[in-house]
Parts: sequence; C-alpha cells; structure tokens
Amino acid sequence: MTLTLETPLKEDKLSQGGVSFRKPSLDFPFFGGTVRLRYVDDQGQDKTRYVHLWHRTAQVLEPLLQVTLPPSNQRNVQLDLIYPPDSTPPQVVTVRTLEK
Repeated sequence: MTLTLETPLKEDKLSQGGVSFRKPSLDFPFFGGTVRLRYVDDQGQDKTRYVHLWHRTAQVLEPLLQVTLPPSNQRNVQLDLIYPPDSTPPQVVTVRTLEK
C-alpha cells in the first residue's frame, strides 16, 4: 500500500470524472510545506517523519509512504498537513494497492 499527497490540475468542474495530472507538470509552484506522517512500520515500530514537500501544478509524485499489509490486516497512518497560507488547493491524499 502506498500513500501519496498529490496536487492535481485545478478545475471548478471535473472534466475527466476525477482528478488529472500532467507529464511534464506545469512549472508553477502549487504547494510547498511540511507534512507529518505517523505510522507503524513493517517491523511494528511507531514512526514519526516530517517531510518538506514542493509540488508543481499537476505534478505526478512519488509516494510518501509504502507499507506491507497482509490480507485482512489493518494499520493506522496519520498524515498532518501544516498548511501554509500561500498554498493553492486542491491537494489529494491517494492510497494505492500495489501489484505483486
């Protein structure tokens, strides 16, 4: 499972039926700030990580976190945004299941 904070193209009405991105992204800063991740890692240890992010408009990003979850297991993950006043929404938290 991966967790990613993404900055899609801003649309007042979704034209694709969901969020959309660009490759390459637009060279305009859309989000810059620090996030805090709190989670239990694959070894069962409580972890806290602070990550400073710099997103361009519609940039496709690497996951902030990847964990292994066996079938029927659960694990808490907390993502806190320290939202700077100069950021422009939207930001989207995306959870993906990885293929084996």
